[in-house]
Amino acid sequence: MEKIENLPLLKVEPVDFKRALTVVNRSKRFVISVPNLPDGGEPLVYPESSERAGQLMTKGSQGKPDRGVVFFNGKDNAWQSVKGGGADTILVNDVSTHQANLLLQKYRELGAGVQLLGLAEIKKLLSYAANELGIVDFYNKQRVSVERDMVVIDASNPFFMEVNSSVLHKAIYVPDGFAFDGPVKQVFPNGAVIVNKGKYSWGVDSAVFLRSYRALVGRRERLLGSVEREFGLSGRTKRVWI
Repeated sequence: MEKIENLPLLKVEPVDFKRALTVVNRSKRFVISVPNLPDGGEPLVYPESSERAGQLMTKGSQGKPDRGVVFFNGKDNAWQSVKGGGADTILVNDVSTHQANLLLQKYRELGAGVQLLGLAEIKKLLSYAANELGIVDFYNKQRVSVERDMVVIDASNPFFMEVNSSVLHKAIYVPDGFAFDGPVKQVFPNGAVIVNKGKYSWGVDSAVFLRSYRALVGRRERLLGSVEREFGLSGRTKRVWI
C-alpha cells in the first residue's frame, strides 16, 4: 500500500458501501462569495509547505496557473483553492450561530460597506476564523451549488446557511490513520468517516460528521450518536492495514 506522509493511502470500492450508514447532509456553514477578483487573484499553485510545492492546483491554461484564492483546510490537512472569476464560494464549515454572527461582524468590518470582499480581506476573514474562533474547516463550492442545495438559516445573517438537499449519502468509518485522494488529497491521522455519493467519495472528520449529518429512519431524520453506535454494525467499518 502506497504511503503518504507515513500514512497508508486508502482505497475504497463500491462494495465497501454495501452495508453503509445512509445519511443526509445538514451542515451549517458561513458562505463567503468570491467575486471577480482583480487580476483573477493569486496563482493557484501549491505553497512551499506542501509536499506538492510549485505544482498547479487546478488544470490551468497552457501551463499557466489559474488564479483565485489558496487556503488550507485544517480538518483534513489539505491545501485547497477557489477560482477568482465570480462563480465560486469558500465555505466556513461546521459553525454555530454565535460563530456565524461573529464572522458576519468581522466580514462587515473588513468590507467597510462593500458587498463582496477582495483577496486580502478574504484571507483576513479566514485567518480570523482560524485564529480567533478556532474554525479551520474550509473548502470551495460553486455558487450555483450553494443556491441549489442550501438555505439561509436567519435572514439577519444571509451568509449563515444550512444544507437542505434530500440527496442520500453512504458513510463508513475508518478508525485507522490514513490519507485519501478524493476531490483533494486529505490526511486523517486519527481516522475519519468516508462519505460516498455515487462515483464520488471524500473524507469527513469524525466529530464534524456526527454534528453535520443525519441518519434516516424511514423518511424521518434523526441526530447521530457516537461513532461506536452508528458504525458498530457489520459492514460499516473499514480497516486500513499498514
